[in-house]
Formats: sequence, structure tokens, C-alpha cells
Amino acid sequence: MNLVVLGATGRTGRLVVEQALAADHIVTALVRSPEKLAIRNSNLRVVTGKATDAGDVARAMVGADAVISTLGGGGSVIVDSTRAIVEAAHKTGVKRVVVLSSFLVERDRMGALSRLITGFASSSEIEDKKAGEQLLRQSDLDWTISYPGPLTDAPATGFVGVLPEGTKRRISERISRADVAGWLVEAATSHQTSRRGIDITGGARTKKPPNNAVRVD
Repeated sequence: MNLVVLGATGRTGRLVVEQALAADHIVTALVRSPEKLAIRNSNLRVVTGKATDAGDVARAMVGADAVISTLGGGGSVIVDSTRAIVEAAHKTGVKRVVVLSSFLVERDRMGALSRLITGFASSSEIEDKKAGEQLLRQSDLDWTISYPGPLTDAPATGFVGVLPEGTKRRISERISRADVAGWLVEAATSHQTSRRGIDITGGARTKKPPNNAVRVD
């Protein structure tokens, strides 16, 4: 498959690119600074541009099968990039979009102590993510939003835990960026998680692949 990766120079985005290439997918990385992406592969196409510019996103999405966004928040990055993705998708005909979010967006699923501890997180960044995700949910695209627990730089384990609906989140349930990257690639190449928000952890409570996700929005 031809996968477009937004946020490819980030800590998780780089791993998405690497794992997608390792799985023999064709990858198009839309980046502002190509020199920051040191990966070299014949199946990798690098497009210079902004993820918040619908024209740039559309150029990257031509001929693609799916988009994976690992963009971080800040300002209105998520809202603007989501709006650009939706517009570009309508121009290019791409329907599948997988987005990396954060467990912090779902603080209402935490216990009182966890909510207190995470209350220091940037409220503007969280609100940006929420607003962007709402735009995606309201679109006609085939989207999946992933809500991982706290991210680590540990090696991949090959297991990802999917939390059942209504389960309380624990900030102690961490997950490696490598495992998240693998999950995102698998989700982008499958329709098993269509139009769903999926809460994932490092597999401490349950070990299930993405296609066994149980939370449906």
C-alpha cells in the first residue's frame, strides 16, 4: 500500500515510516524540513510542505491508499492539519485516515488521582486535539483515532492492549512508541477499526491486535 505519513520527523513518526517500509509499503512523508528525515529507502518519497496546507497535503496524497498522522499539538496545528487532510482527501479520493492522539484527551476516563496528576498538561494542546478530532469525526472519511497511554522509547514488544469501553485509564500503563507505530501501520492497512476511537496500552491488562478493538464511537 501507499501510505502518507504526517509528522514523519517526530519521534513516533520516524518509527511509523521505518515500520511501514519494513512491511514493504510505499511511504510518502510530507515534511517541512527534509534534511531531518535521515531514512533512505527506494520506497520512500519525501515531499516538502506543511501538514496544515491543504494543497501540500493533497500533493502528498495523490495515489495514496491511506494517511497516518502522528502530528503533535500546539497552537492550532491539529485543527488546521485535520481541516487540510479532509479537504485534500476530497480532492484526491483518499478515504482512510489514522490519527495518533493521546490518553490526555480522555482524562474523564481516569481515576481522581490520575486526573489530578495529569492536570498540569497543556490545556490548549488538549483542546486543539479535541477540536481536530471532532472535525474528523464529523467528516465522511474512514477514520481511526488512537489514544495510547504514556509513551516510552523502549523496544517494541509486539503486543498492544486494547481497553474495553468504560475501563478506567491508568497513567502507569505505558506503551512504547515502537509498538504504537506498528499498531498505526496495521490499522491504516485494515478497515477493522473504521470510524472508531481506540484506547491502547502496552498490553499489561490484555493483549489484542488492532482488529479486536471493542470501542466504537
